[in-house]
Amino acid sequence: MEEDYGMRSIKLSSLGAVGVLAALCVTSLQASPLAGTFNIAGTMTVTVNTINWKANETPFSPDLARIGPGSTGSFAGLDGSTITISDLSSATAPVGTPFPDVPFITFSAAPLFPALDINYIYKGIYSNANCGTLPATVAQNCTINPPNSPFNFVNNPPPAPTGPQATATFVFTGETADHLSFFYANFTSQFNVPFQTVLQAFGPGGSGQVTNTYSATVTVVPLPEPGALTLTGCGMGFVLISLAIRRRRTADRYM
Repeated sequence: MEEDYGMRSIKLSSLGAVGVLAALCVTSLQASPLAGTFNIAGTMTVTVNTINWKANETPFSPDLARIGPGSTGSFAGLDGSTITISDLSSATAPVGTPFPDVPFITFSAAPLFPALDINYIYKGIYSNANCGTLPATVAQNCTINPPNSPFNFVNNPPPAPTGPQATATFVFTGETADHLSFFYANFTSQFNVPFQTVLQAFGPGGSGQVTNTYSATVTVVPLPEPGALTLTGCGMGFVLISLAIRRRRTADRYM
């Protein structure tokens, strides 16, 4: 018996729906979220409103940093390669307030990797009560002009007469440009003088900027189970199409 035009149309439209769903599922499953850790090092210059980056090796290229040893996950094999790290301004990346994604890190040795986009800078956790306290002693801490500064200064041993040496830590977070993973970056800058000496640059007669080396560990974590959600959605889609075809065939027997 010949198949009527209506039944052929139903089959063709069902096959078309299956094809579209399959294509969408394959496309979704091909995107693999970044995951892992990597370390970077470079030099930064900080002003009241900006952070500028450059390599800490000749020719001291702007906006570059080098990946150190020990990379894991998606970043394994990138040790020794460079990244481009974009300068930051408080106008587009304010401290302590979520802001729209700003491109931050791209990978020279992995150009197909999605960029890491920054969207939050944590404010410093200390008060400014000891920022100008003298003499400088071990265990003093300071966040200058809170809550507008991301820097957590601490005076570390040894004590006088050599005098304490300061560290400054700060934390950024964001997401990958494909929105499949998020990241957090822990930065440290080490000084051979107390933070009171470092901060003189921002006092009367100071230069208004501080340049120093830094290191950072960046951790990238996939968002919760995107693959499982995609598989579940695709599977449900195929089940619903199958049920619709079966229901239609059953109805046709009584027409």
